[in-house]
Amino acid sequence: MPRRDLYHETVRNALIKDGWTITHDPLILGDLELRVYPDLGAEKSFPDRNNRVLAVEIKVFGSIGQLSELEKAIGQYVLYRSILRRGGSIREPYLAIPLKVYRELFQKAIVQNLIEDENIHLIVFNPDLEVIEKWID
Repeated sequence: MPRRDLYHETVRNALIKDGWTITHDPLILGDLELRVYPDLGAEKSFPDRNNRVLAVEIKVFGSIGQLSELEKAIGQYVLYRSILRRGGSIREPYLAIPLKVYRELFQKAIVQNLIEDENIHLIVFNPDLEVIEKWID
């Protein structure tokens, strides 16, 4: 099992505050040959539409090696998305990132283009308040 990210409990608490039910901690994807572990599985019922079911990968993005961390995070996201799609899952992958990282790294044109090109879904959270600031689909 992978170790938990610095903000694991923070994102977990923020999702719960936002009305989500944590269904898996961690979520296990894959088969007998290869397993991967997104940090959280969550779901929420909406009165005006179907339930939403998520696979959430939490990323910290330390100050050193942010580009390497971005490459790794996007690779994980694409892998999880592929496994979910090919398995016929309704679960949607999301990358959870701190608000500061969103403002300082994810606003750069290259990263914005990547997010758009790869259709990356983001959860932007405030680690101090343990709340979700923004959903980007």
